[in-house]
Amino acid sequence: MVKPKLHFQRFEFKYYLPKNTADKLIPTLLNYMNWDSYIQNTGRDYYEVNSLYFDTYNFDCFWDKEAGVSNRKKLRFRFYGHDLLPETPVFLEIKQKNNVLVTKDRVKLKMSDCVNENLDSALMSNYGNNNDKFLDSLFLFKNTNFLKPKLYISYKRKALVGKHDDRFRVTFDYDIKTKLSSDIKDGTSSLKDVYFDGVVLELKYNNILPSWFHGIIQSYQLDRIAYSKYCNSLRMCLPNLDDNNYSLR
Repeated sequence: MVKPKLHFQRFEFKYYLPKNTADKLIPTLLNYMNWDSYIQNTGRDYYEVNSLYFDTYNFDCFWDKEAGVSNRKKLRFRFYGHDLLPETPVFLEIKQKNNVLVTKDRVKLKMSDCVNENLDSALMSNYGNNNDKFLDSLFLFKNTNFLKPKLYISYKRKALVGKHDDRFRVTFDYDIKTKLSSDIKDGTSSLKDVYFDGVVLELKYNNILPSWFHGIIQSYQLDRIAYSKYCNSLRMCLPNLDDNNYSLR
């Protein structure tokens, strides 16, 4: 019996800042934080994140975000690095956001499982005997909304964790690139820059924001934003999306 790889709830806040500000901020954070274990094992100060986002024919997930729907979901494939081998680990994730509270569930698959016609059978083969409500909710969300892969996003991530609480994370996402795609094996060719010199800082924690970080926010004049990589990337690829094709359900 295979269990879902991950389930968690946490608070998430985002800040957008120029890359030169991020370069100054990271040494300050390292007084209180360490590079996360994945970065420590790679020998580099970043790793590559690749995602293929699902949406409906009319991009309802996109419009939910644009309309400010407080309780919304996204479905995506995610893998790390640049290997596109059949055995490359890929995670299928449902990310649900209710205001600032984020819930994420994900299951681990192989790259070869993620071809559209193979996906449902691979999920049943790997997780169908679990009697797990997550698989039911995944099929319900994906199949009743006719979700299909739509948009590929790739970026580099620098990630730090608190020295005294490794559930407190700060990530810096940069070199964000995108393209329309329905195939996870499409790779990173022909990608468009979303923000050439910008960095998205994400603050992730479970309970209370450390007091020292409040000082960081004030010192660097960080302003929270409602930033969505998916929405900004889709706008880059489809600049003429019709704002009038959506109504709240």
